[in-house]
Amino acid sequence: MPDYKAMYYHLAGRMATAVDALDATTKALVDITEKLKLAQQTTEEMFISVSDDDADDGSVSK
Repeated sequence: MPDYKAMYYHLAGRMATAVDALDATTKALVDITEKLKLAQQTTEEMFISVSDDDADDGSVSK
């Protein structure tokens, strides 16, 4: 007769390890995503804050 208890414990252990890895990866991805969003927003604000006069002197290329 197959040892279903051992199979279950094996599967449950492997699944717990996979879920932990996925959780850690997800948190890292959220952190990276937030940093990229902040960089994009900051750069957009910098671009928007440049007046048209500043753009005419060649400091900002369009």
